[in-house]
This record gives sequence, structure tokens and C-alpha cells, in this order.
Amino acid sequence: MSGDGIKLMEWKVGLQNPAEKFLTAEPVGHRVNAAGIGLKQRQTWTLEMSADDTVYLKSYLGYYLSADKFGNVTCDKKNATETEKFKLEYAKDGSGRWSFRHAQFEYFLGGNGETVQCLARAASDTEMSIWHAPVAMHPQITLYNVNRKRYVVMENGALHCNSDAPWGPNALITLEFFCGKYRFKTADNHYLSNDGTLLESHGKDTQFTLELKFGRESDLRGIAFKDINGKYLTAIGASALVKTRNKSVSKDELFRMDECHPQIVIQSQKGKFASIRNGLEVMVNAIEETNKEIFQVEYDKKSKKWGIFTVDNRFWNVNEANTIIADASKLSTECLFDFEWKGDGKAAIKASNRKYFTNKPIGNAVTSSDVVSEKEIYVIKLVNRPLIVFKCEYGFVAQKTSGSNKTEYICNKSMYDVILLEQEENGVYHLKGDNEKYWSVTDGHTIKANSSKPSPFILEFRGNSLLSILAPNGKYIRAEKSGGFRAVSDVVDKNSLWYF
Repeated sequence: MSGDGIKLMEWKVGLQNPAEKFLTAEPVGHRVNAAGIGLKQRQTWTLEMSADDTVYLKSYLGYYLSADKFGNVTCDKKNATETEKFKLEYAKDGSGRWSFRHAQFEYFLGGNGETVQCLARAASDTEMSIWHAPVAMHPQITLYNVNRKRYVVMENGALHCNSDAPWGPNALITLEFFCGKYRFKTADNHYLSNDGTLLESHGKDTQFTLELKFGRESDLRGIAFKDINGKYLTAIGASALVKTRNKSVSKDELFRMDECHPQIVIQSQKGKFASIRNGLEVMVNAIEETNKEIFQVEYDKKSKKWGIFTVDNRFWNVNEANTIIADASKLSTECLFDFEWKGDGKAAIKASNRKYFTNKPIGNAVTSSDVVSEKEIYVIKLVNRPLIVFKCEYGFVAQKTSGSNKTEYICNKSMYDVILLEQEENGVYHLKGDNEKYWSVTDGHTIKANSSKPSPFILEFRGNSLLSILAPNGKYIRAEKSGGFRAVSDVVDKNSLWYF
């Protein structure tokens, strides 16, 4: 970015007008329209925020949205200048909608269909110049308070901002976007209310609008959430209870939404868990799951391998004796591992020394095996997704909303279904829809939530927040451009990978 603003923060959103159409950047001719029917790649815009309270809108192609004095809107500039600068304003009607006033010419960005202009004198429905702005990120996140420097976790039936690390299922937050507002769903399927209570159902007190706050100082940047009464979410008292209190924003009301990396437990065939409970050395001797047995797996795109991270902020590291010590402060070659999936919820773990992970009779974790036998195979269980959302390049996975097959899932929806994930001890999962019915595979290989009995599915990590889903028929579930979500693939390729 160029220009006189200093870029401080980036935020990816979709922009949906009052006609429920999305602002879209076309790949040919740098054209812009407001005709998108869903939030996909072409409808994703990056807001670059600056210290002078202005923003730049950048398309997925890397070009900036621009307007001239006649209101003509283009998107063909690689560098941002004054003509690409907008002021972000929030609707005063509590709807959570945003508007973009051109910083130089003072008109608002608006449009519908093929026409997008910057000529509106007010942010309004009639001039199509006010926008819903759903975040263009996976909706399962962890929440971090800027002032307290702690993560939000669920404890004793409430959310508290008191954790050094976002560990385990209780740190998972699933965002639900509805009519410009957000709801916070906890791992046990409850909604955060503005008074700090967790409710079984959602209503006006569980809805929050999102505002971006950006200042020159790093500790004054973040996200603020406003309730129906104009009060902002914060953390209160010694217990850091999360609720709303103030009608102005300070550091106490600023949050950050972080990616929720997958966290796992690793269990031997004898039922013992890998653990760091006894210190830095990794042992496979624990008989119960605590935070010391939960490990975060982080994908290294360059090597296409995984780092295994502990609750104590250290990576697993293979030392010269081939022993695994959790003492690395940063990811290096010796910290990289690969999962070799066996198709039954179990995997062999291969270290950077090309030896396989195993454990000695007393539990010491080592990488010393050249071949895979039963003692090198471990159950890998995903523990921080009791609720899960799947997404592919065509959209989100959700049930059909019309027709006779409403229990059938498709994968090109603009809104997602939150799916309940149940675990078996052997690494197998059962998936359940919001209708309380289990997933099953039909004769046509489609997936429906229509069964009273669970069927076994296998989830296998394949990349950065990516997994494959092996169905009970022995086929991987594959995404089709038409929205088909079917268990028909014998191999894992790009169309059988799912963001989670």
C-alpha cells in the first residue's frame, strides 16, 4: 500500500447491499458489480485500515477500489492513493451495517446489479449505499482480549477471559452471522447473552454488531462488539466475566479473533495418551485427558508437514538421541512431523529423521522405528471441534432449504450449518445435523442427516485447516461445482479437501 496512511490492520469481509447482493470483482476487465448471490472468492474484499481512520478496499485479485469526482468506480489500481481512500461509518439504527464515504469527494459507495457508483449523498437503503459486512473467514475462532492479554474460555457455565492459551474445546467460539449481527455459540451449544449468561436459544440479547477500531498505537487496535443497548462487550472483575457494560470503547472492549488451530490427543493401542505432564520430555503414559495431553497441530506450508505445539508454548523437538522433548520455542526442521493415515482413524507419525514415532515400555516417546507395526500406530482424536463447520471453494456445507430432500447436504451455500461431532474411542466420528439426526450415505452417495443410528466417518488432516472425510462406504466425500456433496472419491484431491 502507498499513500499517506500507515497500514495497521487488514480485515476480510463480504459487502452485501439491501437487495442481498454482494459487491463482486470480476476477473476480466477489472469490472465491479453488485450482483453476487453468495460470499465466495470474488466477493471477498480486504479492508486495509490506516491510522487516519480511513480504509482501502482491495479485491481478491490485489487491486484497489477507486472512485473519481464523477462517481465512476473502478478496481484496477495496484497502489492505493487518495482516490482509493474511504471513511468507514457504522449505521446508527443498530442494524450492524457499514457504509463507505469517499474521503476526498464525500459521496457514499453504492450499487445494485451491474451498476456500482460513488454518488450517494447518504448511506441508505434507497440508494443501495449501506452494506452488511459478514466476515470472510472460517466462523470457528478463538477470542483474545487486547487489554487483559488473555483468551476467552468457558468455565462453570460462563465465558471468562482468563486463559493464557486457547486450549481445548472450551476455547472454541462459533460465530453465527444473521442480518448484520453476530451470535457467539459455545462448544456446548449455548449462546452468549449481553448479561454474561449462556442461553440455550438465541434472541435479541445474544446479538452483537461488529466494529473495527484502529489507532496508531498497536494496543488500540481490534474489534469491538456492541449489544442491542449500545453497550460493548468486555471482561469484568477478577473472574474476567465476559459481558457488556460501557457505551464507549477503550482497551478493555477490544478483542482479536484468531484462527482456531486443530488440537488433538494421541493415544496408543494400549489406551495411554502422549503427555507433557511430567516435564519437557514427551511420555506416552497418561490415563486421562488434561491440557497437558492436548496438542495443537500447526501446518508448515513450505515442508507440508506439521509442528506439534503444547499448552506451554513449546514445539515437540527430536533431539540427537531420537527422544522427543517439548522444548522448542520456534518451528525448525527437527520439529516437523507427518501423519500417515491408515483409513480407520489411526495414523503413524513420521519425524524429520525419517523414523516413526513410538514409545518405550515405560512410556518415553522416541522416533526410532524404520517400519510401521502395530506399536507405531496411534489413534488421533480431534478434541476442539465438538461443533464443526465445513467449507470448500464453492461455499459452505449445509442442508438444502427447499424441495423434498431438505435433510440432504450440499456444499455451495453462502451460510453454513453447525454440525455436531461425536467421538468414538477408536478415532471414528459420528456427525449429527441440527435436526438431531445422524449423517448417513444414501444409495446415490449423497449425505443426509436422516438416521437415528450413527454411522462411522473418518476425519484426516491434510493441510492448513484442511481435512478429508472418509465415509462409511469407503469413499471420500467430494465437492462438486453444482453443490453436490457426495461420497464418491477413491483418492484425496483438491475437491475432497474441506476447510474446518
